Amino acid sequence: MVLSYYLLKYPYSLMWGMQRLLGRGDYFAAYCGDVLDYYIMEPVLKYLPELKIISKDKKVQAALAAMGVKSTRLPSYPRGVLMCRLAGHKFPADGMKKIGMRHGPFHFKALSDKANYNIFDHFIFTSEHEAELAAKAGIINGEGIGYPKLDKAFDDKISTCCLDNLGAQLGLSPEKRTLLFTATWEGSQMSAIDRWFDRLKELKDDYNLLVCLHPWTGEKYRNKVKNTAGVYYIESYNTIPYIMLADICIGDTSSILGECCALGKPMITFRMNNAGRMVDYVIEMLERISVRIERFEEISGAITLCDARDEELSRERKIANDLMFSNLDGTAGKKTADFIRKQWEI
Repeated sequence: MVLSYYLLKYPYSLMWGMQRLLGRGDYFAAYCGDVLDYYIMEPVLKYLPELKIISKDKKVQAALAAMGVKSTRLPSYPRGVLMCRLAGHKFPADGMKKIGMRHGPFHFKALSDKANYNIFDHFIFTSEHEAELAAKAGIINGEGIGYPKLDKAFDDKISTCCLDNLGAQLGLSPEKRTLLFTATWEGSQMSAIDRWFDRLKELKDDYNLLVCLHPWTGEKYRNKVKNTAGVYYIESYNTIPYIMLADICIGDTSSILGECCALGKPMITFRMNNAGRMVDYVIEMLERISVRIERFEEISGAITLCDARDEELSRERKIANDLMFSNLDGTAGKKTADFIRKQWEI
């Protein structure tokens, strides 16, 4: 548990108790540490319109306001709070009802300290299998319900016409296949971005190129990608339509690969030599569901292998999806909201 939890616990709990006595804390809320949080929780929040939104700071509040989302700022003292990050320490009152949910699909990195999860009354994982793995790690409050962020890919909200229009807006050539490059944060020691960020120009004549980077990626990499002719850098947090546009996804250990897998996309992944917080069963899964490479020069051959092994890799993706996701049918948001209503009796 972070130090601020212990520093804030007693003064915050006193204020929270006073607010309850004065009748000022009779509401439930969702906490946004950044704008991405809202995108992840929105498929749940649309079924819970009575929840107030709490922003981390003025910057997040302003960004949400620009989207038409009204919010208040910390400090705040709700009866209960929902969040999609391990920030329970910001609401340290013991009596407050706290529910957490995954920030990304499954966990492509080792789960952090169990105390960061067990501070919640319930923590919603993307599958029953993930909740079982969490229990083995000492996380005692897991519920395997699903990954609501993916709902829009399965509830007919994104039509073929919408994708065609998006492709036209991006200037994608219908004569070329589309590659989506992804990378996790380089500071995690699990990123392969160094192997390709300055070489994309070598592919632009033969492929449409999309790039999605971790929000914390350094400007050195981000600027190089943005300034490469023929490359479309994805600024939007709503990455689902871009994944749906891609023919092949290329990545490292980023959890966005879980979304690519769920959407049935062939994948090419760089081996990362067991660095950082990698876990064996994720490495083994990547070996089964993707064509594995070491160097940028192998991409062309890997694309050919993706085609040749299409049936096998598709079968392995379906097996992996059964392990990573529950309710991969557009209903995860509603089922998560129903669970929250039941727990909070609202």
